Amino acid sequence: MKKKLVAILLTIAMIGGIYGCGKATTVDNPPESEEKETTTNDNSSNQAESATEASTEIETEEPSENLEAEEGAQVTTGGKPWIDSEIKENITADMETDPKDDFHLYANKDWILSTELPDGYGTWSHYSECGLAVKEKCMELLKDDSLEGHDADLIRTYNNLVLDWDTRNAIGVSQIKELYDKILAAETIDDITELLTGKDTLFEFYDFVGYGADTGLNDPNTYLCSIGTPRLLLSDSAEYKERTDYGDLLYGYRKDIFTYIAGKMGMSEDEASKRFDAAIDIQGILAKKIFTTEENYSEDIYDKINNEMSFEELVALSKNFPLEKLLTATGYKYDGVYLVTNPGYFEALDEVYTQENIEGIKDVMLVYYLNSSGNFLDKDTYDALNDIGNEYYGISGMISDEEMAYDLVAGALPASMQKVYISKYGSEEDKKKMEDLCREVIDTYRELLSENTWASEEVKNYAIEKLEKIVIHAAYPDKFRDTSDIDLSGCTLNEALDRINKSEIAYNTSLLGKKIDKEMWAEDMNILECNAYYSPSDNTINMIIGMMGEPFYSSDMSIEELYASIGAFWVGHEISHAFDSNGSQFDAEGVYRDWWTEADKEEFDKRVKKMDDYLDTIIAFGDHHFIGGNIDTEMVADMTGLQCALRMASKVENFDYDKFFIKYAQMNASLGGYNQEFSALTQDAHPLNYSRTNVPVQQFDEFYETYDVKPGDNMYLAPEDRLIIW
Repeated sequence: MKKKLVAILLTIAMIGGIYGCGKATTVDNPPESEEKETTTNDNSSNQAESATEASTEIETEEPSENLEAEEGAQVTTGGKPWIDSEIKENITADMETDPKDDFHLYANKDWILSTELPDGYGTWSHYSECGLAVKEKCMELLKDDSLEGHDADLIRTYNNLVLDWDTRNAIGVSQIKELYDKILAAETIDDITELLTGKDTLFEFYDFVGYGADTGLNDPNTYLCSIGTPRLLLSDSAEYKERTDYGDLLYGYRKDIFTYIAGKMGMSEDEASKRFDAAIDIQGILAKKIFTTEENYSEDIYDKINNEMSFEELVALSKNFPLEKLLTATGYKYDGVYLVTNPGYFEALDEVYTQENIEGIKDVMLVYYLNSSGNFLDKDTYDALNDIGNEYYGISGMISDEEMAYDLVAGALPASMQKVYISKYGSEEDKKKMEDLCREVIDTYRELLSENTWASEEVKNYAIEKLEKIVIHAAYPDKFRDTSDIDLSGCTLNEALDRINKSEIAYNTSLLGKKIDKEMWAEDMNILECNAYYSPSDNTINMIIGMMGEPFYSSDMSIEELYASIGAFWVGHEISHAFDSNGSQFDAEGVYRDWWTEADKEEFDKRVKKMDDYLDTIIAFGDHHFIGGNIDTEMVADMTGLQCALRMASKVENFDYDKFFIKYAQMNASLGGYNQEFSALTQDAHPLNYSRTNVPVQQFDEFYETYDVKPGDNMYLAPEDRLIIW
């Protein structure tokens, strides 16, 4: 059963990522199954996916109990120097708070105690609140029969198909039985090749290779074909060498999903268990040549993945796997450049793709095929998968069917959903206000760069040139993809998925070798989510309409609230990504190019290393430390954004710094369970949210003066230990 091809999200390893301001937890609605995607995924797209993905991209010898229960004693010990106040069980009503001790908790205790996770959510935050407000508007639009136009018809039709449980129940699992049987029937490696490359089964199965039209590092203006490594069941390739709690969670969760759906196909629990473990074993061979999360977040990742080749050079890498046949069949063979992000991977793939491993290969295909189908089957399956997700992620209840349907509509038909929303709620006035706010922050950032004391004039001048060339994308674009080729009339949900899938493939392959249409700047993002982005490949900041709501933005905000939110937390943060340890490797035109002097780069790296060393000392919870090298780009952006907003504040007479800092801390308020926190701590480029308050404010005199923080106070950091990057 085909799934919507997820829009090609450029990986951090390929273009430096699309850096989002999103919260550092990974799953809101884990019961939803994975969608099949043809993307160049080196498992390095985590930063681009950081904010509010609806699908479960996160799916021991035996299923463990909820880790929250297993680790309960560990969690309640908190952390050092601050308790993890995102885990609500750590906070009690009688707990005393002091801005000198734990500023995040001081500012957010009342919200933490008064807020409960809504049904079906594993995390909750102001991002979630803002995002849900947009979702609710979208859900109303999906029911509005008065809306006219092709895109309105598309989203309504697809929404109705998703919500038609009677038809879905009648079809049940029969819609996936034919291809399930074809996998089981395969006897030779040639049979597998036929399934992967045959006209009737293209894009249906785990391809063992990621591919898609994208931009590269050397020419950000032209689409090339990117070739990357596939997704892994345990997400991080390091988990196949030494399993952590995170790997145990994914193992148990995804195994239980597979076992349930396989059972509906007639497979015994024992056989399903053995097949899942065999799939893990096969992926263990592949994982040896796939970058780990830590490697993907390293500064030298760009050098490792910047391997441009011709088609002939690419296919020569693969001796056993039918790479040439696959790319030819899918339409990704062309006379242009291929960016091969991990050439060494094909050694492992050739080791796996042999007749000797035929059963293990089939098992990998079975696991992914069944697990990716759960969202589109019957109600019993949907409910069962929700229960499985709740068990592993400590979630209660489920989101409404209407919200579930919206998530699928937004994922399958993003351009149509966004166009309909903007036609109803778009505001040129708010768009102009956001553009003006962005320019004000850029003007202030220019002052910071000009007054920098450690960089040479050469580097400062180029940094300012890059700043001047940042393109502001506010709210929404004026141009979207044409969807007129999609017709969903008179079809089932399965047929609708097929039609959307074919349209997506045709569009993506049509891009190969063409110049990017910069008017369509929202093509790789969901502008209805509560997030914002910096993209180094085109040197843009994207302040999208989904974040332009309470509590982040409103027309009646005080100057203190506006500077704390838009100045520091949003625009200031995103601009700072142009000059963090990743974004600073790209020039003003978006080309991956070293514009640093050797001495300046050495000084910059020394400052980032100082930050990493400090972050490494912080105990997040239990005995788990922060991993500075994974999160320094986001922390640099947080701190520099705050630095910029404080410079803006210094020009305002009688500025209320207490109001400013409280608002800044409240932006980061969030709740999550132990499992979500552990996943974010080890896999996310964003620091845990309580540290995104406490670490940045520690760096600035205004905070110390406002709250009379002195040596010996928990929030105190000696001046020589403070971490100003720019």
